[in-house]
Amino acid sequence: MAEELSGRVARALRWSTTGTLVVRLGNLGLGIVIARIVSPEEFGLYAIALTVQSVVMALADLGLSADLVRSPDFERRTGPVAVLGLATGSTLAVGTALAAPALATAMGGPGAAGPIAILAGTFLLAGLGVVPFAALQRRLDQRGLFRSTAVDFGVGAVVTLVLAALGHGLIGLAVGRVAGQACGVALQFWIARTGLRLSWDPTVARSVLAFGLPVAAANLLSWVLLSVDRVVLGNAAGAVELGYYVLAANISTWPMTLVGSALRSVTLPAFSQVRERARATLVPLLGPVWWAVVAAAAMLAALAHPVVVLVYGARWEPAAGILVPLAAAGAVRVLADVVAGYLYALGRSRGVLVVQVVWLAALVPAVLAGARLGGSLGVGVAQAAVGVGVLVPAYLVLLRRSRDEVGALALALAVPALAGAGAVALGILVAGRAGDPLLGGLLGGVVTLVVYLATTLAWAVPRWRAARAALDGPGPADDDPAVQDPAVQDPAARTTDDDPGAGAAPVPEPAHAAGPAAPATRPRGTTR
Repeated sequence: MAEELSGRVARALRWSTTGTLVVRLGNLGLGIVIARIVSPEEFGLYAIALTVQSVVMALADLGLSADLVRSPDFERRTGPVAVLGLATGSTLAVGTALAAPALATAMGGPGAAGPIAILAGTFLLAGLGVVPFAALQRRLDQRGLFRSTAVDFGVGAVVTLVLAALGHGLIGLAVGRVAGQACGVALQFWIARTGLRLSWDPTVARSVLAFGLPVAAANLLSWVLLSVDRVVLGNAAGAVELGYYVLAANISTWPMTLVGSALRSVTLPAFSQVRERARATLVPLLGPVWWAVVAAAAMLAALAHPVVVLVYGARWEPAAGILVPLAAAGAVRVLADVVAGYLYALGRSRGVLVVQVVWLAALVPAVLAGARLGGSLGVGVAQAAVGVGVLVPAYLVLLRRSRDEVGALALALAVPALAGAGAVALGILVAGRAGDPLLGGLLGGVVTLVVYLATTLAWAVPRWRAARAALDGPGPADDDPAVQDPAVQDPAARTTDDDPGAGAAPVPEPAHAAGPAAPATRPRGTTR
């Protein structure tokens, strides 16, 4: 008997979460080793090259893998998508390599031209790997993608360390990344049991681009959304305030990136496989998912002071207050990822792009006002306020549901949000009454968790059951991608386990570690 979709999704989430944790811990360890081998100048130049590579990679995908994941006619679309991926990857690779000196100079590091040119090879690899990546993701084969991630990271780390030990630290970082991704993509081809099959159908190509171009634009726009706060704050309040803010922002990404990455990896394929009943699935699924996200955000906010002081030292204590609104903003971003994945599954990529534009238009003046009125804390409050007051309502409008459905969605969001806010407020109050700030912070975290669970657990448990029932449903429709994809139907064509993965990214990571606002599928063999 075929496994229920809810079971496959749960296992996919476990593998994705494990993969994200392993990669981040591996990057941390590799970064510590590399920092002892290469000079700070080399490390900084590579960070410039990696930032350029990450931004261009947002365009390299063109939404091609997302289109394959969501489309019922997978086999018909693989040939044109492979052609488009190869053409896009080749063009970006050649263009970036030729423009490397100009890009490096514009970024303030002329010495980064070599690494930028080398990293341009990742765009070609991304284009080559679009079909196997999409095949694994649509099957919810997180385990298979985790294997490719492990190979990607392992090969990249070995090559980087060997070349760095030989005195080629800067070039070694770039070559290691390309070598790792090449091996990861090759393994994806093997696990997916597919080859590079090129064919052309103008009708399919037009359909793919009509969906994919807005996805690429939304991905690119997400980088603007993730950097506008830093640019504004640095100019308005100076380096000290920016330093506190960046530290708080980086900490806020720890749990939210873990949760968000896991959800992004399964949201699109899961909603695509229940496309005929996706409308009825969203409300039951969104409530319990939001409940878990709010729990993570509440604990992050409540433990802000002890986390900052313990990890970074007392001199960074001002960053703790900034972390509270940024935790709320991060939770809203994860919620937006889930809704955007639902809309992508229905082919509504232009609507997601419109929401991104509205979000940016509201965020810029809000961040400007926040920086002038309250410095780094004001910017954090502005992020949270725009997320709650603009981003969430914009997505609710885009869903175009009946008044009753919007009311049900609003209730599913309001109950955990209000309970979380109350639990955090009580936890902070308890922490303030303790004599020792560190002990008080830990005690406040415990109080926050207990109060949140006590006030919401009875609400959440039946909704988790309803979400599982909604995912499993009455059985797949005839045009369900899980039915039409032979690799999903035929056990012999599958890997030994189902799941999609968390890509590997050698250190250092770009400054914008929070993840994209739009949950477009990740470039093959890498993370942003």
